[in-house]
Amino acid sequence: GDAIHTVKPYFGLGANSALEDVVELDASLDATDGDIGPALVEFSRRRAGEAETLVRISRSFDRPGALGFLCFVLPIILDSIFSKLAPNIFAANTIAMLQVPGLRFQDVARRKRLDRTLQLLIIFAFLGE
Repeated sequence: GDAIHTVKPYFGLGANSALEDVVELDASLDATDGDIGPALVEFSRRRAGEAETLVRISRSFDRPGALGFLCFVLPIILDSIFSKLAPNIFAANTIAMLQVPGLRFQDVARRKRLDRTLQLLIIFAFLGE
């Protein structure tokens, strides 16, 4: 799983993604009556976005120095503050969201982009006063 998805091994989602891949490959084979070529095309269509998003999220957690703080530590701090103050508006941090069964990586990334935008708007509005 970690070999094909190139996520950080301590991230723990490569093997889980491999299991999801098996389910999607089986569905793709069923959808194409077992024809391997079209099944692989269908499988790639179904899984490419999720795999790309997982790798991007994983890599964002492992940047060195100040960039690591800005991309990993600061968002976790902001998520903790905002999700406690307004849990109906802001989601939990990315790591917690990745543990939710049935929540796709793309859904997590999309939600975190929305949260970041709202967080920045609130922070800039507060600083502008």
